[in-house]
Amino acid sequence: MTLRYPDIFPGFVCTGSACEDNCCKMGWDIEIDENTLDYYRSLDTDLGRRLCGNIYEEEGCFYMSQPDGCPFLSGEGLCSVQQACGAEHISEICREHPRFYEWFGDYKEAGLGLCCEEVSRLVLTHERPLLFTEKQTDEPDDDLEFDSGILAAVKDLRDRLIDVAQDRGFTLLQRLVILAYCAEDIGEAMYGEDTERLRQLSGMLAIDGFRMEIVIQAQQDAAEAAKSHEKGRTKEQLTKHMLHMFSSMGYMGKLGKSFDRERFSVEKILGAEKKFSGEYAPYQYELENVLVYFLYRYLIKSVRDYSAEEHLLSAVYLTLGLRWLFLKEYAESGSLPDIGRRIFLAKEFSKEVEYDSDNMDIIYDTIQQDTAVRDTLRGLCM
Repeated sequence: MTLRYPDIFPGFVCTGSACEDNCCKMGWDIEIDENTLDYYRSLDTDLGRRLCGNIYEEEGCFYMSQPDGCPFLSGEGLCSVQQACGAEHISEICREHPRFYEWFGDYKEAGLGLCCEEVSRLVLTHERPLLFTEKQTDEPDDDLEFDSGILAAVKDLRDRLIDVAQDRGFTLLQRLVILAYCAEDIGEAMYGEDTERLRQLSGMLAIDGFRMEIVIQAQQDAAEAAKSHEKGRTKEQLTKHMLHMFSSMGYMGKLGKSFDRERFSVEKILGAEKKFSGEYAPYQYELENVLVYFLYRYLIKSVRDYSAEEHLLSAVYLTLGLRWLFLKEYAESGSLPDIGRRIFLAKEFSKEVEYDSDNMDIIYDTIQQDTAVRDTLRGLCM
């Protein structure tokens, strides 16, 4: 098996009781895999009986009930099951979270989910461009079906898109606009399973001059829209369009208030954007890494669902959404939120939006059903 992963992957260590947003205290019902369940049932101890007594079945799956947090969390904030039985005997999701994986025969990808406080710290404090490493493992091949030609084309295309995301000769917004402008062509090629066209697009995106042509075209389109006062194309209207999408989502915490345009002046916040962009410029690598994370994690899924445009544009939307949170706090306070706050916002945004399938469906539905979504994203990036 060939395993691919970002260079921050090996450095991740759960901070356990030191984590301010400990996943074991969230109250989520955790799925118990079959091997772990069999082990718990084999334990003729008080711990084994307590474990089995807290597990319930629903539609053929087994879960640990923990409405007030994991009942096996010790007073020190550590896993008492792991302490007593070893890490190999906690459930697979507890052992692996926040890691994620994708399998394609003898090829596997791994990464770290941004919803974790420590992962957000690793991503936002990584100043040089993220790199990816491959190594060989002795894991057996996966037997799920896929098209090897599509996999090769998508991997190559994603490498080029990540190159664009990491091209520091452009501002972050310029990089986003390049991605937004090429999304439709990529989507059409993907839906048509046209691997030759995908390879052509990859080659074009590798050319600096082609990237610059897109930025120049985007600037001309924005200028023409402003001159003609095209209805709905002002930056304020485009921003309100994005905020409407994010405010329609469901949130567990207070994050949704940051997208509720009835609570603040969009015009006032956008009035601070130029100063924000100047002060935030030395830290653009933070959102660059976030963008790379979304491209790496989700574009590979188009090998099976063929939704390359949706995955690409959702990466743009999500990056803009997090940028909005930074900008809003800057406009309201007059200074950049500190790095601790930016890490918190990245983690909360991922947890509330990216890790909520219903909220992600809202983004995908918007991309699929709103015919003006490409113009909206292009305009927001200018």
